This record gives sequence, structure tokens and C-alpha cells, in this order.
Amino acid sequence: MERATHRVRACSLREVPPGTARRLDTLPRILIFNVNGTVYAVEDVCTHEFAVLSEGHFDGVSVECPLHMSRFDVRTGEPLCLPAMEPLRTYRVEVIDDDVIVHIEIGGNN
Repeated sequence: MERATHRVRACSLREVPPGTARRLDTLPRILIFNVNGTVYAVEDVCTHEFAVLSEGHFDGVSVECPLHMSRFDVRTGEPLCLPAMEPLRTYRVEVIDDDVIVHIEIGGNN
């Protein structure tokens, strides 16, 4: 059963070209990435310790936490190295015309 989501217009596709990231000031805070023309979204907080991932480094496929250097695959949220062991929360993204839309689950976790 699909859970109810709130659709949030994140930005235009032109505002997040391939190889870049953009932070959304939503609750929860979300970080979107354009990986070779496909847009992905993850929660903007490291699962190891509280650190804001948008302050880290994005290399085109993974984001590195600025606190303890954990890296995560932005396409899946999976950790790529220690100390993080838990995946990031991911969000469904769709592009409609030029609008990047992120689906945030209502009243629960994604």
C-alpha cells in the first residue's frame, strides 16, 4: 500500500544541473542531487551523528559527511564507508515539465 505524500516543488530542473546538489528548507530538510540527468532526494542529515550533509562534498554520485567523512550513494541512500552504517532516508522525486517535485510522506517516515 502506497503511503500518502505531500508533493513539494523543489525547484526548476535548470536550477539543479547534472553534477550539482541543492538543499530544500523543508521539514525534514532534504538534499536533492542531479546525477547524470536523474534527480534524487535524501534527508540532509548524516545517519552516523547529526551533521548537515549539504555542508559536505558531492562528487557526482556520493555525498561525504563533513563531520566524520562517511559517504553515501545519493541514488540509494546506502552508506559507502564507515562510520555510518544506516542508510539515508530517500524520497521519491518526479520531474514534471521543468519542475522538480519531491514527495514527502505525511505523518511518518519514507
